Amino acid sequence: MLTSLARSQRAICRILETIADQVEISEQLAVHLAENLSTLSGYQRTLIHKITKQKPRKRQMGTPAKPWMNKQVLR
Repeated sequence: MLTSLARSQRAICRILETIADQVEISEQLAVHLAENLSTLSGYQRTLIHKITKQKPRKRQMGTPAKPWMNKQVLR
């Protein structure tokens, strides 16, 4: 399974490079490739959730909070 996931990651890297090259030639093709990439990402997410048996986290949209630091670190 991990080999399959790694192979999929390499494929996604190649697709990203292709999208970057194709944007200069055809925006329509780049949009189509980006949609396919989104689909592949969804498949990978599903696969990793099945492997790890963890529930997917909900994405939260909004303004991020300020970073907090431990008072002992801020000396």
